[in-house]
Amino acid sequence: MMAVVSATSNGADENPGEIKEDKKGWLSKRTHFTHRWKRAWFQLKETLLLYGENEEKLLKPINLVGAVVEVVEGGDGSFEWTITPKDRKRTFFLRAGTIAEQQGWMEAICEAQLSSRDHATNACVVQ
Repeated sequence: MMAVVSATSNGADENPGEIKEDKKGWLSKRTHFTHRWKRAWFQLKETLLLYGENEEKLLKPINLVGAVVEVVEGGDGSFEWTITPKDRKRTFFLRAGTIAEQQGWMEAICEAQLSSRDHATNACVVQ
């Protein structure tokens, strides 16, 4: 079943000719070595998901072209998903505060993937 998320208040859905504002905000990311959850600022820019300590320090990119994005099922009730870039062996574990926030991010990532001319036909499934 596809998730349905209402249009954002930035009016992007009302005027399809306008460029949508980049999705941005705080999420939790599981650290690579210690596997602890750490808050990070994320911003979606075209086909890159940038993250860092705050809005001014977006130092690390995740390439979304061809990436596999999946919901983590059966967790501890939190709203987690993974992103595995096609050119990397590492999987990024992300966590949102609410189901609506999780679905909003996943749909924005899906739209970014579909907007790329290099996207795979099965790159995007939002459950």
